[in-house]
Amino acid sequence: MKHVDCLSRYPIMVVTHDEITSRIANCQQSDEYISSIKQLLENKQINDFVLKNNVLYKIVNDSDLLVVPEALQNEIIRKVHTNGHFALAKTEQVLEQEFYIPNARTKIENVIANCVECILYNKKHGKGEGFLNPTPKDKVPLNTYHIDFVGPLPSTNNRYQHIFTVVDAFTKFTWFYPVKSPSAQEAIDKLKLQQTIFGNPSRIITDRGSAFRANEFETYCSEEGIQHLKITTGIPRGNGQIERMHRILILVLSKLSHDDPTKWFKHVPTVQRVISSSTSRSTKYTPFELLMGTKMKNKEDIKVNEVLHEEYLNHLMHERDEMRKDAKKNILKVQEENCRNYDKKRKKAH
Repeated sequence: MKHVDCLSRYPIMVVTHDEITSRIANCQQSDEYISSIKQLLENKQINDFVLKNNVLYKIVNDSDLLVVPEALQNEIIRKVHTNGHFALAKTEQVLEQEFYIPNARTKIENVIANCVECILYNKKHGKGEGFLNPTPKDKVPLNTYHIDFVGPLPSTNNRYQHIFTVVDAFTKFTWFYPVKSPSAQEAIDKLKLQQTIFGNPSRIITDRGSAFRANEFETYCSEEGIQHLKITTGIPRGNGQIERMHRILILVLSKLSHDDPTKWFKHVPTVQRVISSSTSRSTKYTPFELLMGTKMKNKEDIKVNEVLHEEYLNHLMHERDEMRKDAKKNILKVQEENCRNYDKKRKKAH
């Protein structure tokens, strides 16, 4: 079985794109709908479609999207959905970055409705226990760290397979450290490296991963006078700042190291620099500015900036879709309540 790592999961199918294209191309030959369009293209130009190496693409907003044959549609949708078990809007959004499937939304709904992991998760969790306890906001930098590991990634020559991430809660300044394993000792070593430059934070926020439950990590925090806060199991949004950083990091590394995924570590310093010199939506300043009191002198990393901008737009679109969904629910709820109240004062017409 082929090893699955973060760079093959994010963004969707980056590493196996040639294989997917080849399978779609072969399957297109036996698809009646696609064959009929190809025949039309042989005789005249169709504005919405184009053939490249005998592979049919749909032109949408100046982008060429692979037309997925009916026989592969559910498989492609499942691959997109299971990359993160996204909801409908996000699955549709990611799918439409590369593929065209007619009436995709209905087919996505069907795939999600039959996703065993989603069914079990929703059934198990239902209404969660406990209330949201937001972390008190800091007034100064370097007081609270969010930390976590991300990986596995393709193994490098130095056997790096994970990244240890530190996010300063106030400034959003982020440090990425390539490491060999997601262990307590790796976390301690990198925090000691932070300490030599910035001293210790007052508190550290982590998930309940084995590295952060280890006695040696708890001992380190205790001896250094650091309060260790652990988020609730199964609620990654409790450490949402770092989850979002990891999503951006893997997206960018996937694109920058597409030609050779084992060279991802070479791009880590560049990604860290660009993120820390990019304006934060929540603070309206760059992390570097808030930490150092001045703007970072930088050369323009156009490719990295484009990918980051794309991710920010995707995040905003997802938030918008979720708000609209909530608004629709609220409208329906009020309508039902109004109907019940009205009917209480009425009787059935004869």
